Amino acid sequence: MIRYIALPMGEAAGVSPEMIIKALSTENPEEYGGVIVVGDLRLFRKVSRDIRVPLAFTAYVSNDAELTESQKAGENCIFYDLPLIDMDEFRYGQISANTGRATYAATAKAVELIQNSFASALVTPPLDARAIRMAGMEDCRYLSMIPEFCASGRGITMLDSDGVKIFSHTHHIPLRKALEEITYEKILDTIIRVDSLTVGCSVFDHDKPLAIASVNPHHADSLSYDEEESEVLIPAIKAARSIGIDIIGPVSGDHLMHRAKKGLYRAVITLFHDQAHIAAMSFDFEHTVTVTWGWPFISVGVDRGAMLERAGKNIMEPYNLIQALYIASKYIKTGVNS
Repeated sequence: MIRYIALPMGEAAGVSPEMIIKALSTENPEEYGGVIVVGDLRLFRKVSRDIRVPLAFTAYVSNDAELTESQKAGENCIFYDLPLIDMDEFRYGQISANTGRATYAATAKAVELIQNSFASALVTPPLDARAIRMAGMEDCRYLSMIPEFCASGRGITMLDSDGVKIFSHTHHIPLRKALEEITYEKILDTIIRVDSLTVGCSVFDHDKPLAIASVNPHHADSLSYDEEESEVLIPAIKAARSIGIDIIGPVSGDHLMHRAKKGLYRAVITLFHDQAHIAAMSFDFEHTVTVTWGWPFISVGVDRGAMLERAGKNIMEPYNLIQALYIASKYIKTGVNS
């Protein structure tokens, strides 16, 4: 039985369609089990012509009944056509309300396919939040959109970079506002959520501790902490230990990531978006992906923006998307759900 991955098209005016076409043409889709791409077929045919890479799809469908028949026939690379893009107005690199609505609708349909048992996991290519806002949607990132589609609670995201697993306490907010999120209650909540996830999932090494970063720069052997450490982080860590959580810290970011790369931790928790991302991209820029836990299904994403300046130029490599598909497939095969 083929287990399918649902893959929405992402931002049409960016590099996502090119990445999808190249990923499925470069790699044998059977390696992933099966893939259902949800998007506008006219757009994909245009991109295919412009980058001179043939479409690798073995079946094309436009409704669930046709999809059922294609899956019964054992097709492993299926395109689900939704005519979402006004091709007369479409231009590479130019986001619009139309491309934003298309991203939103394709993602909603991909989630619906999982909910209706056509697929087992979601892989998300780059989107552009500005386009989705132009379309009038406030939920403009996958982390906020998808819970609305599946009536689920908030997810928790993790970077997977060459095997180093990195959680971040805050995401996509200015540093000044991120500092406001560093409270005893919120830090302890993040520690508990990460521990609960990582001790019960086969993806993580349960014999190793968690580790959490410091807010301010310190040497590893420093005994002097600023108030964020002394009044927030250290009390939260002590409280976590008191309920049985194996965690060390706070550890300065440079030492934390060096030790994580050596495999000393089950996972690490950073405090800010760039604490996680700068390290992850340094470890392995081309294969770092984002895994979101806590939803009813596995979701693995390409950790990139839409890169509008590269769209339509046939210069985008699909390595991150290939990695996302491989990780989603691996989790499905090993029985990891969320």
